[in-house]
Amino acid sequence: MFIDGKWIDREDMNIINPYSLEVIKKIPALSREEVKEAVDTAEKYKETMKNLPIAKRYNILMNISKQIKERKEELAKILAIDAGKPIKQARVEVERAITTFKLAAFYVKEFRDEVIPSDDKLIFTRREPVGIVGAITPFNFPLNLSAHKIAPAIATGNVIVHHPSSKAPLVCIELAKIIENAFKKYNVPLGVYNLLTGAGEVVGDEIVVNEKVNMISFTGSSKVGEMITKKAGFKKISLELGGVTPNIVLEDADLNKAVNSLIKGSFIYAGQVCISVGMILVDESIADKFIEMFVNKAKNLNVGNPLDENTDVGPLISVEHAEWVEKIVEKAIDEGGKLLLGGKRDKALFYPTILEVDRDSILCRTETFAPVIPIIRANEEEMVDIANSTEYGLHSAVFTNNINKALKFAENLEFGGVVINDSSLFRQDNMPFGGVKKSGLGREGIKYAMEEMTNIKTIIISK
Repeated sequence: MFIDGKWIDREDMNIINPYSLEVIKKIPALSREEVKEAVDTAEKYKETMKNLPIAKRYNILMNISKQIKERKEELAKILAIDAGKPIKQARVEVERAITTFKLAAFYVKEFRDEVIPSDDKLIFTRREPVGIVGAITPFNFPLNLSAHKIAPAIATGNVIVHHPSSKAPLVCIELAKIIENAFKKYNVPLGVYNLLTGAGEVVGDEIVVNEKVNMISFTGSSKVGEMITKKAGFKKISLELGGVTPNIVLEDADLNKAVNSLIKGSFIYAGQVCISVGMILVDESIADKFIEMFVNKAKNLNVGNPLDENTDVGPLISVEHAEWVEKIVEKAIDEGGKLLLGGKRDKALFYPTILEVDRDSILCRTETFAPVIPIIRANEEEMVDIANSTEYGLHSAVFTNNINKALKFAENLEFGGVVINDSSLFRQDNMPFGGVKKSGLGREGIKYAMEEMTNIKTIIISK
């Protein structure tokens, strides 16, 4: 852990390689009192960050991006070992983190205040930092999703207390070293960024309830997100949560494009992405052909060691999660689901699994966070109703060559994002990103996160 510019090295918590199941490192686990002390320390630097010149913020962000680029392969290997992410996918995450910090550097110079028209007064706004941002990040994209919170917080002049997932914190420790180097280079007090490792129910919980923390930016499960809304009190909250993301294939869709997109969207990082394909709704008239193509394509995916360049699907984050997924699949089969592929588990590895189910299946109500895909045959009239029937609303997707149908579905789907002719997995780091219903509050995407991390002050001057 890194608090007020000091590294604290203790061996409190085992970090497990999800593929080999070996202990790869032991790290500190903070007590609640230590977290309180860290927040107290962070509070001392609020004015420092608020008054940090824009040019210096820009230089810091660009320097962080440069350092990540210089360590690209090293960081990708850490992601593969710590988070079980196939190395070729880990490299993509590192590239995205490089871009995310660059985007924040761009927007720090483009972030605008506003002048309000008035007959007899000068009215204008200023955006001011909220103060202390509590950034709580998940295991699945530990580098880039940390970047999506840390970069806009620096850009807007906030102090940061960062709690990474205890399941995959190692790349965040390396990111903290990179941030430390950047702050040292530009003579910024190191206490403006603090890395707090440990158990979520201790570290994360204290950050959420601590009255000195001004904003919570959380990415994780809807269950934890709901708890945060009840415990955070009077502070800003940004929640990027999960969902069961429906992907709709209409009769006139380009099937080759749909299958290729949906294979990627279903099985990248073993389905452990909040916008991975959650279920596929395919038009009855083309269902047989689509299912045959989709299953045959999935059979060719390579499952195994994340460090192997040929691996497409690595392990789930833990054996416990893989065992839970196995039980969900068994229940779906007991409910009448037809297993078309997979269903096999080997320790934390869960092989690509495809089932044909009806709309009431447990798989259509549960985010498995796994390479498990339910397919539903449906007609066009009922697809929106099925898609909207879940309690989530993060991303969705529609495959069609009819622009009128595409726009009609986009209007009627109750989701934060609707992707046309690509899978729900699509995300660009500068676009607004977030959900409705139990999929979240607020929006990420650098400019939009910067808006979330600031308060608007209105200044009125009479003539």
